[in-house]
Amino acid sequence: MSQSPLTVRALARQLLARLREHPRGSALALALTCTFAFFVGPPAWNQNSRLALTRALVEHGSVKIDDWHVTTGDKSFRDGHFYSDKAPGTSLLATVPYAGFYLARRATGGELPSVRVEPLDPAIELAGLTPTPEQREPGDVLVYNPASLVALWLCRMFAVSLPTLLAGALFYLLMLRELGEDRRAATWATLAWLLATPALGYACGFYGHQLVADLLVASFALVVLSDTHERVAAWLPILVGALLGWAVLCEYTAAIPVALIVVWASWRRGARFGAWVCAGGLPWALALAGYHAWAFGGPLKTGYDFVYLDEFAAGMAVNYGIGRPSLAVLGQLLFGSYRGLFYLSPVLLLAAWGLGLRILAGPSALVDPGSATPAPHAPLRRGDLLLGLAIIAWYLLLNSGYYMWDGGASLGPRHAVPMLAFLAVGFGPALRRVPWATAVLGAVACLQIVLITAAGPEAPSHGNPIWAYAVPKLFAASSPGTATTLGRLLGLPGPLSLLPLVALWWLLWPNRAEGDD
Repeated sequence: MSQSPLTVRALARQLLARLREHPRGSALALALTCTFAFFVGPPAWNQNSRLALTRALVEHGSVKIDDWHVTTGDKSFRDGHFYSDKAPGTSLLATVPYAGFYLARRATGGELPSVRVEPLDPAIELAGLTPTPEQREPGDVLVYNPASLVALWLCRMFAVSLPTLLAGALFYLLMLRELGEDRRAATWATLAWLLATPALGYACGFYGHQLVADLLVASFALVVLSDTHERVAAWLPILVGALLGWAVLCEYTAAIPVALIVVWASWRRGARFGAWVCAGGLPWALALAGYHAWAFGGPLKTGYDFVYLDEFAAGMAVNYGIGRPSLAVLGQLLFGSYRGLFYLSPVLLLAAWGLGLRILAGPSALVDPGSATPAPHAPLRRGDLLLGLAIIAWYLLLNSGYYMWDGGASLGPRHAVPMLAFLAVGFGPALRRVPWATAVLGAVACLQIVLITAAGPEAPSHGNPIWAYAVPKLFAASSPGTATTLGRLLGLPGPLSLLPLVALWWLLWPNRAEGDD
């Protein structure tokens, strides 16, 4: 008898059943959700640009951000109007929560998001001569009302943090398969990716980088986890294609990884599967072309063709700022104390080592040399790992050749954030062979990433992001309007502001007596 095709509903039931097998899966999911909610990213250009597009779509049914362009320098200018210069996917996804927020505010007479100017000279404000945002002078500060902060937080939680939780669940199942049903190791690998790398900072900010990471790794995991069936219903590759299409809708640089995944999926599941994946992505490619035509006058025109600020326009003038990769820059991206990935998250050194070992040694890399434990019966294939390596190489080479390689005000190399899940696959061999080293470096990385996320992911474009930025911010006084964590909002000073987060994990952390998780 021929095997019935695997449907999306059947696959979803199987995956949910596997997740329910985790003794404390619900507690960990709640802890992660509360962790993402705990951080309140302050308004900044990149996030404001995306929120401005969301507001324009919901409030005016338009893509012009004229009413809010003063809040961001990340904008385009065409035919007398301002637009967000970002790819629209993250903003489009955020229209769902913002529409509910906007309708509720209108129905109850609540205040809508707005901004005012706080002059550098207090005498100006006392005299009643406070300038408008468009009239502000150098040194004047934009002050956002509480509704702005709530809207930004709500949009980020729905459009970035929630997808990260879902992607984390799929990554856990992927690692569970890779590690031969070792729930404990699969849990630690997942937590290391989400809490001990820049993924945490960008899961707590209204950017597109972590959302792209979620979409790419979710597509990868769905293809791998569905291969227990030789036949799948057409809806599964269509879903994979839709996720990949939305990744490009969020960040243009995802186009190459998406193409790699399509080729890999065709190799792994057959040309017919790959064709359905392309079909699933086609509507989003058309949506992106339609947005470009609507905002910028042509399907192949982007916001980066009309960048407003001269300093950005000059950098984007040739090949959108992408040039030949630089080894010196690559070294800074990986090891430098300014934006270095391994400096901020040293545990990723072991992930890189583990991934390389896994590719070269095969499944035997997952076995402790001093143990007689057999290798997992169905680990990832070498072709799967090579795909991950290719995606990692793409983002590193892209970032090292970009004119603004440091990402401006950012937590680490933000343009490389989408590759981190694929690098985190290397935690498997690291946890099996050097568990104590992985635990120590993971704790150091988690502490550093939490400190920077608490300060705000927009680390300045100078100095050490930990000692010159995160630590001073932790001990600095904070007013409710500038709070970046729930602890600050509760009025807790200095390091005590992190106490609610520590207490949460202390209460929800799985009891060692309950098993191997």
